[in-house]
Amino acid sequence: MHFVHYTKQNVLIPYASNKIMDNDTFSKLVIASEKAISGSDSFPVKRYLFNSVDKSSTKFYTGIYGLRGVGKTIMLLQLAKKRRNALYIPADAKYLLQDDIYETVNYAIDRGYEAIFLDEIHSRTGWTSDLKTLYDEGKANLFFTGSSSIELRKGADLSRRAIMHELKPASFREYLNIRYGANIEAVSVNDLYEKQKRQDLVAKYGKWNAFVEEYYKYGGVLYEGVKEEFPKPITNALEKIISVDLSYLRELDIKVENDIYKLLFKITESGLYEVSYSKLAGYLAVSKSTVIKLVTDLERLGLFKLVYPCGTGFRKEPKIYLSIPFRSALNEMSSKHTDMGTLREEFFADNVEVDGYLKTERGEKTPDFKVKGRTVEVGGERKRSIDADYIAVHGLSFNENRIPLFLFGFLY
Repeated sequence: MHFVHYTKQNVLIPYASNKIMDNDTFSKLVIASEKAISGSDSFPVKRYLFNSVDKSSTKFYTGIYGLRGVGKTIMLLQLAKKRRNALYIPADAKYLLQDDIYETVNYAIDRGYEAIFLDEIHSRTGWTSDLKTLYDEGKANLFFTGSSSIELRKGADLSRRAIMHELKPASFREYLNIRYGANIEAVSVNDLYEKQKRQDLVAKYGKWNAFVEEYYKYGGVLYEGVKEEFPKPITNALEKIISVDLSYLRELDIKVENDIYKLLFKITESGLYEVSYSKLAGYLAVSKSTVIKLVTDLERLGLFKLVYPCGTGFRKEPKIYLSIPFRSALNEMSSKHTDMGTLREEFFADNVEVDGYLKTERGEKTPDFKVKGRTVEVGGERKRSIDADYIAVHGLSFNENRIPLFLFGFLY
């Protein structure tokens, strides 16, 4: 065993290389791979990104990144199911830790495997240089997953060798398709801007509006049993995001972890306009730049969605939205009430590619968002226009400039 990787404290980390893989270990890997790939039959619904990734050019490696729990592993197995001589390799499996990625992939290729699927690759020391070497040697058709686009590009120049895809949390449409077999097709924002089309969509899919609040609480991530055990599966995932995934982006210690939890609870219990970098810095007793770095890292992992302002006005910072359902889970942990207006706006921000939020002069009211050049206000059934092109309202109202909010969950 060679010691080739150094941490920032120059502590040697053991890293296996230049040895022949044990045949018993490889046999164990093959059996586990076949079982996992066959098990993908239990998940017939494909995520929105599946077809794009499935058609990826064989000239490049394919990387998939995204928040823990959004279905990266399932997608990898579904992709493997469609290919001949495919091998699924869980990079974080303990029985594989004595073998580096380069060695394992080469061993598989020598035995006839043509498509390699590496899961959680960021968990392995030296993986970037291994992929770079494998690509440059023309080895196999390779797919890999990780927690962060930043980490997946870190340490080696993969930009010329890999096409990266972000797998976003499950939209409302996908949640219904996966949980209830709803078979809802994606729509476009322009469809929603046309009265006749949204009227037709309400007639066809109106019954699913009743599930919006369920999605606020349990949607986004795809853990089994999340409804029955809520909020435990979500809080367990959050713990791993902070203690494991975040550690690949920054050094962690007890104080940093405590600050992150305090930050999360403060953002969760506050109104969207009550949160600013300066206020969070004061609350945590750290510098504003430290808060910005923490928020940015959590955005890179997919836990936050930052929506930046457009237009003029007094506010210059982004609004910080949590990926559904983390706000509900955190408030459940602290026995706090989750404001319905905040949940509706977060639903919109999480499901729609917005141009930005509209800044205001102090004391003035403006629409919430700009989407494809149109202004949209988000609110309850009795919401009235604040000089907005459209109002995204809870319920089924589609007349005049009103668009049912739940339809904005069908965009991907």
